[in-house]
Amino acid sequence: MAANGLEQSLLDAVRDGEMLDLAGDGPADGAAMRSWDDAHTVSAALIRDLVRGRRDIEADPHGLRLRGARITGRVDLANITSDLRVELVDCFVPDGLNLCDSQLPGLVLDGSCFGHPAGSHDPPVDAARFTAPTMTMRGAVANADTPSGAVRFLGAHLGLLDCDGARLANASGPALHAEFLRVDHSVYLRDGFRAAGVGEQGAVRFAYAHLGRLACDGARLENTFGPALHADGLRVDRAVFLRAGFRATGAVQLVDAHLGLLDCDEARLENMSGPALHADGLRVDRAVFLRAGFRATGAGDSVLALNGVSVGSLWLDTSGVTRSGQATGALVGIDGLTYADLPAPVGLSRWLELLRDHTPGYSAQPYQQLAAVHRAAGHDSEVRDILMAQRLDQIDRGGLRRRDRAWARFTGLALGFGYQPWRALLLLFAVLASSVALTVVLGGPGGGLEHTARAGTPTTPCSVVERVGLGLDLGLPVVKTGAHDLCTPTGTPAGQTLTVAGWLLQLAAWAFATLFIAGFTGAVRKT
Repeated sequence: MAANGLEQSLLDAVRDGEMLDLAGDGPADGAAMRSWDDAHTVSAALIRDLVRGRRDIEADPHGLRLRGARITGRVDLANITSDLRVELVDCFVPDGLNLCDSQLPGLVLDGSCFGHPAGSHDPPVDAARFTAPTMTMRGAVANADTPSGAVRFLGAHLGLLDCDGARLANASGPALHAEFLRVDHSVYLRDGFRAAGVGEQGAVRFAYAHLGRLACDGARLENTFGPALHADGLRVDRAVFLRAGFRATGAVQLVDAHLGLLDCDEARLENMSGPALHADGLRVDRAVFLRAGFRATGAGDSVLALNGVSVGSLWLDTSGVTRSGQATGALVGIDGLTYADLPAPVGLSRWLELLRDHTPGYSAQPYQQLAAVHRAAGHDSEVRDILMAQRLDQIDRGGLRRRDRAWARFTGLALGFGYQPWRALLLLFAVLASSVALTVVLGGPGGGLEHTARAGTPTTPCSVVERVGLGLDLGLPVVKTGAHDLCTPTGTPAGQTLTVAGWLLQLAAWAFATLFIAGFTGAVRKT
């Protein structure tokens, strides 16, 4: 088709609202696009003129619809406000598309392939501050070598953005740069979406964007020198889905973001230089799901950095969370993490193991938070277990002075740190039993006890009942049987042993009785 004839065909198609299909039944992949000749060639200037309304035709409401074209020159639609809907389907646009500060009623770029001239720093698709109710790039391809991004939505405002199946790559910056993007409804990066970028800005960058929903099910993001997903300060009204085979090489970063829901079931995250999930300060109104095949491998202080996170419900299974290589360190950082419901799906014993063995260091807040939700659920026994586990962790990792650590260990043994005062009562009974046994064994005939002058038969051996009574007197701090008035230790070695042992047993009895009272009244817990 001659150039003038092709131009007229496109004008006719715009007037009639028809799709001008230059590829027909032929292939429209990357190799085919690069082989297209003049029969497929449309100038970027013509497209600009049509969008601006500079051609003498009355455009159909269906707008400009073009498929299978090779577009020469950079399509410059910057600063244009137009009522013409634009569809460039399966088109080859080697010099890219400029949509900066423009406004269209709709834009379809499905299956198209975008690039930029060598040495240019312009993104292949530059939609900075672009406005449209709907924009789709399903199956589109964009390759770049620029710090600006392969596809840039900086400050754009869209009703919906659909990039399902798109493949974006940038050798020196983000693949998708969407900082401050606003999307009223949903952003779709699913069904084989691929993004490969380089640098600290992230392969996909949604920093400080405001979206209705973000769905990345099955997406693959790669960045070997920075975050795979950089979404610090992101706000999502409904939900973020990183599920169903979502894979990230490089950190998923959600620092200080605010989401309605975060679902990472079956996601796989990997970062060899830091946390796999870095979400310190994240706020989630409903639930966070990190379970059902969730896998994360990372390094740094922790693999999952969830410090200061606030969430309604937390579903966390760390069975698939590991350290990269031989790296040492914690699996999770959860100091300041708060949640309203009982954490699931693992039980309390697994949670206590996580807090004790897989956090960077001792902190009281995670234990207190866990105890608070169990207390609210009426699980008093579990609350005691949690608080006792906290004290054990404090002894091991809390940096206590030697004196404080010794006292804590003693109160743990004697009182369960004040949560099990019955232990002191058992020890008091043990002292009582020891006293009775000692007086019965050592106070027999020819032994260490004899009647006093107040007895009817002075200096004669005490009876078994009298010896038991004396043992009770030694082992009971307050209650006395009066046996001490009738029986007294002799000057024999056995008698002397009974005298010294009596002092020690009385001291122990008073100590354990005092500890029982302190534990029962909660005085030990307060210290």
